[in-house]
Amino acid sequence: MPRAAATADSERERTRPTGRRALVQLALAVVFLSFTPILFRWSELGPTATAFYRAFLTIPIFMGWMALERRRARRLEFARPSFRRSDGWLMVFGGAVFAANISAYAWAVHLTSIANASLLSNLSPIFVSLGSFLLFGERVSRGFIAAMTAAILGVAILTSDKLGIDAGQVWGDGLGVFSSVAFAAYLMAVGRLRLRQRSSTVMAGTVVVTAVCLLALALVSGESLLPKTLYGWADLLALALISHGLGQGLLTVAMAHVGPTFSAVSLLTLPVTAALYGWLIFGEPLTVNQAVGAPIVLASILVARLAAIPGKARPEPSSRRR
Repeated sequence: MPRAAATADSERERTRPTGRRALVQLALAVVFLSFTPILFRWSELGPTATAFYRAFLTIPIFMGWMALERRRARRLEFARPSFRRSDGWLMVFGGAVFAANISAYAWAVHLTSIANASLLSNLSPIFVSLGSFLLFGERVSRGFIAAMTAAILGVAILTSDKLGIDAGQVWGDGLGVFSSVAFAAYLMAVGRLRLRQRSSTVMAGTVVVTAVCLLALALVSGESLLPKTLYGWADLLALALISHGLGQGLLTVAMAHVGPTFSAVSLLTLPVTAALYGWLIFGEPLTVNQAVGAPIVLASILVARLAAIPGKARPEPSSRRR
């Protein structure tokens, strides 16, 4: 092998994220995504308009990230990953279903209880596992399924003292379930894209589609698109940078190495962190159910990771020119 090729291959091996680094990235993604309901609550705009800015304000960030990665690839003489027509359609699909996910969740918290919305919108691991098996033939171990079930049970316990069944909340509960299905579709789409494309390319492509879809929904719903104060703009900027830029960006990077199914299970910690933030920021008291459910969720995610079928880490989709 030529010295130049060996040097570049060595550099690629040095910079390739390890499984441990991917877990750290996933944990940080959960931390940043946990701020989403708080920043949504503080927004001066309606649910769909707020969701639009969450995506729209990050477009320059992801476009800049993609440009930097391409420049670095040219400098190190990495070949650009081939872009298939199916990748383009998958990006459109991923962006559209993510827009459906965040808009449905935003409306669910207004039409039903926060507890109902939190539980029903976190059923995505079930749909990811089922969809991955039916569409791609991917299997998980029985231990993983048991751990996933225990984690969902933990979320149910955590929110059970605030759950309610009300005929007037049926639409909100339905939107919560739809949000789970849409997010599962998004995770599967991004998971497939990350097998062939870089994280920056995936995020730059999907975020544009998401922003366009949410803008159309906001205009149809008649929501105002302009905050009244600088505080309102600051909240939208924080939502974009923290929730979408850092949270969703790190989730996409980690997903290439931990997979969409385990990523979905890990996101079940969001109700746990939401309860913690509610206590720290809003002074909402922690209940016995939260104290019991939270450890079950965290322990189940650890078991799910240990029970996951081991596989070789997927490399970042870039190869050396010959």
